[in-house]
Amino acid sequence: MLAGSCIDPVKLDVQSEAGAIVVDGGITNTEGPYVVNLFRSVGVYSDLEKRPAVTGAFVYIIDESGTKHRLKDDVPGIFVSDPGFKAEYGKSYYLRIEAYNGKVYESRPDVLRPVDDIDNVYFEFEDKVDTDPDNPENNAGFNVYLDATINSNVDYVRWSWSGIYEVLTYPEKRMVNAGEAGRVPDPRPCSGYQIVNGLLTQTSPCACCSCWVSQYSRAPEVGDVGFYGGKVSRYKIAYIPASRDLFLKKYYIQVQQSSISKEVYDYWKLVKVQKEGGTSLFQPTSAKIKGNLQCVNDPTAEIFGLFSVSATKTKSIFIQRSDIPYDLLPNEEFTEDCRSLTKNSSIIKPGFW
Repeated sequence: MLAGSCIDPVKLDVQSEAGAIVVDGGITNTEGPYVVNLFRSVGVYSDLEKRPAVTGAFVYIIDESGTKHRLKDDVPGIFVSDPGFKAEYGKSYYLRIEAYNGKVYESRPDVLRPVDDIDNVYFEFEDKVDTDPDNPENNAGFNVYLDATINSNVDYVRWSWSGIYEVLTYPEKRMVNAGEAGRVPDPRPCSGYQIVNGLLTQTSPCACCSCWVSQYSRAPEVGDVGFYGGKVSRYKIAYIPASRDLFLKKYYIQVQQSSISKEVYDYWKLVKVQKEGGTSLFQPTSAKIKGNLQCVNDPTAEIFGLFSVSATKTKSIFIQRSDIPYDLLPNEEFTEDCRSLTKNSSIIKPGFW
């Protein structure tokens, strides 16, 4: 009976908010320009990578004195402020969206509060013995922690991280089937190699052998400063697997600490609860997570997402391959453009690398 079982997809007839505006953006204490992404929500069974952009809207960031800073959308759905505009500490700001259909949406005004530096970011190696006997490289990794002191002007914070690692490929070794001739060299043009007089010859430097891949935190991490008493110690912010793919040489991780409002804190807290509950048998009841915007001339109009006003401080470290207390297996040779190996790849070497 078990051998003959199968799984059929079940589509549920659920209420969908397809077509509602979704907002993703904010301002910080750093130099602009600031970016606000506007797109339309899609149905439950739609491709999330093909969300339609919001066009034909007027978008402004407005400060407490009423000064409007218009954002322009040279790219559909991506609204960008003028580079000369920079948010100031102690001032309040809000977002205003004037849609083409006459509806006007606004976020609630929020004050840009300064946030302290992160005191320390550090890592510890953890060997997960017998977690996956068939794949030893997934049995170990680095727990990344932070220590921070947060001043009394900030009630809530959000932590996030981003990572960068290097990959190396060999597009000059690419081979293709050529019928009776068998497999013959067919280097990618970006490899710098060509077939000259029947021989594989390097004619220029490789432009697609080394890539730097970006990773980002997947789950929101927020904290109530009152709960921590203003002092955060040994807070686990990330886990980086000790795999040969990530540690060709080293792994760069940058941790970000941002001041946020209670509304933003409640938003990300609910997102985290629903994200973590989705894998539980006792999943909590799902709820609409609307954010801090509303339609001022039509209370029934739906809008989702956030416009945040946050001061941000960062701290970064490198984790070296030599920090892994054993030798990793040699990396596999990939014979394509390094940008095709994984998402978020760039051939531009970071200045700090």
